[in-house]
Amino acid sequence: MGNTVSGGLQVYDIDHNQITGTAFLGAVGSDWRVSGVGNFSSVPGETDVIMRNTTTGGLQVYDIANNQITGSAFLGTVGLDWQFAGVAPVHGPGTSDLVLRNVISGAFQVYNIANNQITGSASLGSVGLDWQLGGLAANPPSGANANAQLVQAMAGFGGGAAGLSEAVPLADNPSQQPLLTTPQHA
Repeated sequence: MGNTVSGGLQVYDIDHNQITGTAFLGAVGSDWRVSGVGNFSSVPGETDVIMRNTTTGGLQVYDIANNQITGSAFLGTVGLDWQFAGVAPVHGPGTSDLVLRNVISGAFQVYNIANNQITGSASLGSVGLDWQLGGLAANPPSGANANAQLVQAMAGFGGGAAGLSEAVPLADNPSQQPLLTTPQHA
């Protein structure tokens, strides 16, 4: 968790729906917000935190093992009109990728991250701003046939949440197929 006043980072260990321990990791500054948790370092079993600077758009990864920060890396800067949409192994198993959405155009962009570096990016397409991202899922989360999906929640059409029939599987090469399409309505 991140404290928005002090900039402090706190880890909570959870086992069987109970907090079993906590650890204070340090303070990064009040203008940094936790964007997601995943494996950006490519170290098996390690959980990393990606943070974003609300003033500059900078992205920073903190590697965490045994409730301690073991390393960090600055990934770069993205415009403030891009917001965090999710973390999932979109380009393949082994590491987590960052998905951002442009709040002006509705475009989605995936940033492939391995060894704490951006190794590539691809457009996932765009949808109208009246659609909100309901979540990211990887099924299965690892393995040669990992399949990442964006699942959208429908808003503004009176239809409620979109079902899994609206989830579009990612092609083998995400740069060759737009992931998102305009929703079809009766």
